[in-house]
Amino acid sequence: MTQAPKHGSRWLSLGSVPQPPLVTTRFVTEPLDDKHAALDFTALMSCRSRLRDELQWGSWPPEDFTLESNRADLSRHNDEFKRGEAFAYTVLSPKRTRCLGCIYIERCVEIDGAQLAYWVIDEAIDMEEFLVANVLEWMHKDWCFRRVLVPLRKANSRGLVIAREYGLVESGAFREGPLSDHHCFLSQMA
Repeated sequence: MTQAPKHGSRWLSLGSVPQPPLVTTRFVTEPLDDKHAALDFTALMSCRSRLRDELQWGSWPPEDFTLESNRADLSRHNDEFKRGEAFAYTVLSPKRTRCLGCIYIERCVEIDGAQLAYWVIDEAIDMEEFLVANVLEWMHKDWCFRRVLVPLRKANSRGLVIAREYGLVESGAFREGPLSDHHCFLSQMA
């Protein structure tokens, strides 16, 4: 679901992952796990066609995508987390009764930092700017990433507006390669 290819090797030790995960007044995060499968499946399927358009996921998730398929996908994300390769989080309502989206934190060798990808359900679009601002602050402050790349597909007009309004700087360094069809924004530690 993320935009850049995975590096497939340990990036960070689990001991360097901030605990507890991010908690705000509007959402909480938890490491994505197959225990979140039902909530995640409901959220994902509720906005599947918008996500396909905005994030250009092609036909994923397919029409015949099942709860069990989703459980396997979340288990894979959790295995990557445990191996320190990539860190996927579910974004939950404050009472943890509803999945509002997901965030994905991966290594970005090109900027010697991290890459952030995310999605939110239709009903949480009004908190997308709040999500981005809080997650980037968390990544800089608690994860200690000096630089974070936020690649956004050109079809994600709302995300592009949010990135620009938040003051992220668009980088022209990714005109070639796997991110060439993205607007790539940089967030740097103040």
